Amino acid sequence: MRCELLISTVVLLSAGFCNANTLNDVFGQAQNNCNYSAVAPYSACDVIGDEQLYDIQSATFSTNAGLATFVIYLNSGAVQKVNNQLTLAAFSDSGLILIPGDLFLYAADTVYDPSNPSVLKYGIALTSHGSFTAGDMYSIGGSVTLETAQQALNDSSDYYRRDEDVLMGGSGNPVTSGLVSVAQNGDGTTNAEYAITIQVPLTAGMQSLMSDGQIGMLFSSADCGNDVIQGTVGNTTVVTSATPEPGPGLMMLTGAALLVVGKLWRKRTV
Repeated sequence: MRCELLISTVVLLSAGFCNANTLNDVFGQAQNNCNYSAVAPYSACDVIGDEQLYDIQSATFSTNAGLATFVIYLNSGAVQKVNNQLTLAAFSDSGLILIPGDLFLYAADTVYDPSNPSVLKYGIALTSHGSFTAGDMYSIGGSVTLETAQQALNDSSDYYRRDEDVLMGGSGNPVTSGLVSVAQNGDGTTNAEYAITIQVPLTAGMQSLMSDGQIGMLFSSADCGNDVIQGTVGNTTVVTSATPEPGPGLMMLTGAALLVVGKLWRKRTV
């Protein structure tokens, strides 16, 4: 079994105000007649190999009280139980040591294309790798670079999406720090087995990428580019402080003041 690729079709579905809009990926697709190759488009299938290791089902994004929350529903070989708690770590598939890709963010009104990686503005590490710490968000550019699957794996013996941006490279200081957690979700067949939650402060830079509560995201379930979910996702649940309504006492004082003003005006016009 080899770490081989997906070509993902993503669909943005609308949702109600109380639920984050969901970005869906093909889940449980038949794994036959994939016609995979070492060059684009790599495969006609969503996941090639073990769907229990790579298959993404959907992703959501929401904001609340100054926090941004991404939830990715997927099957993953990177999920392990440590001290009775689910966590993400490196895993092996037929000799290849793999980790989940970083979560990349881009402006909602632009289109990501692997041939134009400058579209990606921020990256959030899901696991600690190189100089990057799990849960931290970094600004892409300068000393923080991008790694394709080919650069991350440096392997030419397997089939995978070689030109997909999957990890941050180089080094840099985080813009902000957050948390990554894993929870059990489904049976792995009709629904993704796990839900990975990434939560970071909603920075001004992240807000600048949002349009109507939407943001662009890119994520690979492993750094071989298998499976990938990409598109615009989000809602408009940003919570702001509301102006309180006037209480009864204030309303009575306001009414009395208006009566006084009215009497003075009548005196002046007599």
